[in-house]
Amino acid sequence: MTPPIELPSPPPGPDERPWKDRAGLLEERARAMGALARWYLAPHRALLLWLSTLVFALGWSLAVSGFQFLVKGEIIEHVLGVIFLGLALGATVPSSLGVASGIRRDVFVGACLRDWAELERDPQTLPHWRVSGGALLWLGPSIVLTCLGLALGGFAVFADIGTESFGTVAGIGIVFAVAGALGMAKAIDYYRLVSRELRPGTGVPDGCGRDACAPDTPGPGSPYDDGLCDDGFCSD
Repeated sequence: MTPPIELPSPPPGPDERPWKDRAGLLEERARAMGALARWYLAPHRALLLWLSTLVFALGWSLAVSGFQFLVKGEIIEHVLGVIFLGLALGATVPSSLGVASGIRRDVFVGACLRDWAELERDPQTLPHWRVSGGALLWLGPSIVLTCLGLALGGFAVFADIGTESFGTVAGIGIVFAVAGALGMAKAIDYYRLVSRELRPGTGVPDGCGRDACAPDTPGPGSPYDDGLCDDGFCSD
């Protein structure tokens, strides 16, 4: 899959990297991660997910009502059932396709973001790609949506409601819980990248990160680590 328009591609392979030093790598890494992170946590994408969730939940309600009309056996109920099912298809199909397309793009962009992050670790360039409040915008409402979905599911299971209402309430609860879980997963994935960036490196005193004590020293596993010999083993 190709990246969305105007977004950086995945980092090139070890034999194709154009950077001649670590400074060039960090500059390109910060630029690419900034563009990817802003797209990954864009507020309008969260609004689209929540809107698609509401539309799908409405379509689910219409579908349940349509099936209930069809099983009643009267002509007018059959007509209403067909109408409700047509409206349900018009709501659920576009919204589900939109969510599926968004998930595919999120998976691809998230993988690109993690690939760029794994090239190096430099807290000094974190402000260049950190999206202030972006992950919180995804996390907070997603938690609320998940809790609402679980509450609706629990109400459908444990409350004394009729069979007709059970399908509607339980289905909407599942839809809300799944949508909330998707939003939480994206926010947690981003928080993990930020946490990795701030984590102290190895080989430095406790409480002193690699980049804070020796900002020009390449990190472990870096392609610019001068402590590695050609055979891959550290020199004495």
